[in-house]
Amino acid sequence: MPDPSDRPEVHLRMLVGDDAEWVVDTDRASATALARHHGWELDKFRTELDEGSWASDDRWAWGVIVDGEPAGFALVTGLASADAEMTVRVHPRFRGRGVGREVLRQLADHHFSDGSELNRLTGRAHEHNVPMQRVFNAAGFRMEARYRDSFEQAGGGYAAEWGYALTRADWEAGRHRVDDQGYDLHGLVFEVDEVREGPPAHGLEVRFLQEMRRAIARYDAYHLIDGELAGILTGDLLRYRFVHTEEHRNDVTAQVLGRGRARLQRRDDGRLELVDQWTDERGNHGRRVFVQRHVPDDEV
Repeated sequence: MPDPSDRPEVHLRMLVGDDAEWVVDTDRASATALARHHGWELDKFRTELDEGSWASDDRWAWGVIVDGEPAGFALVTGLASADAEMTVRVHPRFRGRGVGREVLRQLADHHFSDGSELNRLTGRAHEHNVPMQRVFNAAGFRMEARYRDSFEQAGGGYAAEWGYALTRADWEAGRHRVDDQGYDLHGLVFEVDEVREGPPAHGLEVRFLQEMRRAIARYDAYHLIDGELAGILTGDLLRYRFVHTEEHRNDVTAQVLGRGRARLQRRDDGRLELVDQWTDERGNHGRRVFVQRHVPDDEV
C-alpha cells in the first residue's frame, strides 16, 4: 500500500511539439487490455502539437508533470459543447500515489474556470478497470451510466464501460476537492472469509458502488442470484437492506428481503474487512466476515 503522506507534486502544462516523443512513449507504456493506446504516429502528432490543433476551443492536450518529471498526459475533447470528455494516461511508474485523482481535479479547475459554457466533464472506465473507477470516485465524479458492449477488446468481443461526470454545479460546490470522506468502497469486491453464525455462504461475492455515503452492491452465491443491497455508510458502519432470489430443487425460487449492518476495519495487509450481521424477513440470521479481494494498482 502507498504511504498516504507520500503526496507527489502534480501539475499540468500545455503540450508542445518537443513533448511528442515522450507522450507517444507514455501512451504505449501505459496501454493495457483495459485502456488501449491512441496509436499516434510520432511525426504527425508532433506537427499537430506545433500547429496548435491540440490547443483549440474544442480540444486540449495537457502534459502531466509529477515531481518535475513527465509522467503522463490528459486529453479533453468537446470543449466547444456543454459536455467535454477526458482521457487520462499515467505512466505505470507513477501510479498508486493519487496522481490520477489530482489530474482530474486540476482539469476541472481549469476548464470550468475559463469562462466557457462548459457544463459537464465526463470520462469512461472499462468495467474491470477498478483503479480508474476509484480515481473518478475520489475526485468527486458521479457514476452515471453503464455503456454496454462499448469497448472493443483486442481478443475479440466487447466489454462494458462505466460513465462518470462532474458538473459545473459539483465543481462550484467543491465536490471534487473533498478529502477525508471516510471509507471508499467504490469498485471494490469482497469475498466471504469466515461464517461465524448462520447458513454457509459458498461462493458469495459482493461488488460495491458508492456515491458519497450511499452504497449499493450486487451479489451472487451458490443457489442465490440477482442479489442487491443498498445502504448508508456512516463512519465505519454500513446499515443496509437487501433483496435476492433463492433457487431450490425442482426449479422452485423464492424472493428474500432483509436488513443488516456491517462494520468496516482495515487488516494488517491493508485490505478492508467487513464484519457483517444480517437477518431476513423469515427470521433467519447470521454473522460473517468478508475480506476485500486484492486488485493491483496497474490500470488507469
